[in-house]
Amino acid sequence: MKRRFKSTLRLWIISFMALLFWANLSYSGFAQSNGETGQVEQSVSANLSIQQMNEEAALLYRYALEHDVEKVRGSILRISNGLEHISFEGQTSVEGIHALSETVVEVKEAAVRIKSDTAALQQASAKLRLAADSLANPTKPLWLQYYKIIKDDLQALSLAANQRQNAATLSSRYAALEEHYETVRPAALIRREPYEIAQLDAWLSHTKGLTTGKQPDLSQLQAMMMHGKN
Repeated sequence: MKRRFKSTLRLWIISFMALLFWANLSYSGFAQSNGETGQVEQSVSANLSIQQMNEEAALLYRYALEHDVEKVRGSILRISNGLEHISFEGQTSVEGIHALSETVVEVKEAAVRIKSDTAALQQASAKLRLAADSLANPTKPLWLQYYKIIKDDLQALSLAANQRQNAATLSSRYAALEEHYETVRPAALIRREPYEIAQLDAWLSHTKGLTTGKQPDLSQLQAMMMHGKN
C-alpha cells in the first residue's frame, strides 16, 4: 500500500508541473493544425462576444489594481450581463463555463468587501482576467506564464521540507503555491480536461494536510515533493 501510495503521489506531482508545460506545446500544435486543415470553425458572433468580455475583464483587473471600486462594479455588471448572450458551444466544457461563472461571482463578492480586503478583489479580478483570456486566446493564453511561478513555489516548498523547516514556514510556502494555483485554475479548467484538474486538486488538498498541521509529516511531504523540480 505504501509503495502504491507513493507511486500515485508521484504521478500527481508530475501532472502538476506537466499541466502548464504540456499545455504550452499542445496549444502551439493546435494552432498549427487548425491553420493547415481549416476543420475547426467558430461562430463570428461568439468570438466577438468572448473578445469583448476579455477586453472588459482586462479593464476590470486594471480598475481593481487602481482601487476604483465604482468602475470595478460597473465592469463586473457588464460582464455578468454579457454572459447571458455568449455562446460557449465548442469553446469549453460545462466545467469550464461553471468555473468562469464562479469567478464572476467571486469578483462580485470581493467588490462588496473591498474596504476590508483589497487583496481578495485583486486576486479574484486576476482569476477572471486569465479565465476570459483563456477563452479568447486558446493558442497562447496568459495563464501559461504562471509555469515558472508555480515551479518556483514547488521548489521553495520542497527545499523547506528537505531542511525540515517549522510548521509556520511550511504553511507559508504552501500558501504561496495554493494562491498561484487557484489564480490559474479557472483558466486551466476552461482548456484542460476536468479529470486533470481534479487530480491536481486532490494533490493540493493532501499537501495542505501535510503542511498545515501542528506537526507536519515531513517524510510524506518529502516523498511528494521529490519530483517537484522536474
